[in-house]
Amino acid sequence: MARSVARERNERLFLAGGVVRDLLLGRPVRDVDLVVEGDAPAFARRLAARLAATARVHARFSTATLALPDGETLDVAATRRETYARPGALPDVAAGAPIEDDLARRDFTINALALEVGSKTRLLDPLGGRDDLARGLVRALHEASFRDDPTRALRAVRYANRLGFRLEPATRRWIADSTKAGALDRISADRLRRELRLILEEPRRSTAVRCLQKMGIAAAIHPALGRPAAPARLRRTEALVARTGSAASWRCYLFAWMADASAVEAAGVAQRLGMSGAQQRRLLAWPGDVARLPAGLAGRARSEVRRAARDLRLDEILAIASGLGAADARALLAAAPGSRGPRLSIRGGDLLAAGVPAGPALGRALQLTLAALEDGRVDPSPSAELAFALRAARQENA
Repeated sequence: MARSVARERNERLFLAGGVVRDLLLGRPVRDVDLVVEGDAPAFARRLAARLAATARVHARFSTATLALPDGETLDVAATRRETYARPGALPDVAAGAPIEDDLARRDFTINALALEVGSKTRLLDPLGGRDDLARGLVRALHEASFRDDPTRALRAVRYANRLGFRLEPATRRWIADSTKAGALDRISADRLRRELRLILEEPRRSTAVRCLQKMGIAAAIHPALGRPAAPARLRRTEALVARTGSAASWRCYLFAWMADASAVEAAGVAQRLGMSGAQQRRLLAWPGDVARLPAGLAGRARSEVRRAARDLRLDEILAIASGLGAADARALLAAAPGSRGPRLSIRGGDLLAAGVPAGPALGRALQLTLAALEDGRVDPSPSAELAFALRAARQENA
């Protein structure tokens, strides 16, 4: 369908970038990007009409996104050249360049590949991307790449980690040089947070963080992220999440990464990543959360541990547990909010029927009885629970 739409205006159509890379590697294709030597927005509108899709045009970059009837999306872009008014700025785009120029402005050789979709399928590889795929290398196209767009340093680590590749030596040196020169300081908080989130949402985060630390990137973002113990802590977090089958978000791994951060450091990380609202509040509270659940939880009453953890979410619980010994971690997970603990067999109506007047003392008596049940201080039977609750209610009303 797309090929016939391109032929209407004698436009050249290509698959380019990551889709070609993943096809050559035999990996699942995540996103399909079409590149057109021509008017991409106009092509996208014609293609949308054929596919009963909706086209959303991004005029500044001469791109469009098609929302297909089945819920999938398709990105369309014009071949283009890019220039940077200053390091770290978004690029100025000149659409309509030859495909070779479009490939030359990309980040890495393994992404500077195109597959022409025409009467004959033809692979374009002007910069040796296919050889680097065979060698397992992530190679930047030129020395200024990481000054033009410092987020490429984070993407280089992410691609190397995802694919099991190595950073080509010159590329590694260019990243280190640009990092020392303060290139990362020119990335906006939103762009930096998005790049870190992408890293922390992929498997083997601990390996990626170790690479970020070795290259000085982590400390350049914030010193609290540069501590040597962080990769091991992240590795334990990944193992704990896998073992428990928990649905941890990327923030869980960020908490583990900055496990021993002070309140001042947590505020600095929150500011650098542009956190706001609930995300900011959770990050600012993190040092206090760690402090109230220290080693020794296995020797404390389960009800006490549950009270200490009562307002924490799963992300924080898992990140804290990964820094504890095995017994303490089990104690924390067993007492965490949402974990399956004991349930009372009595209710408030049972206390009212036994003569306890309605009021705060009744609810408090039930809470004390549940804590005693959790800690094994009362037998799990209706009669034992009721007797304990009545004594507790009398003491509350005394």
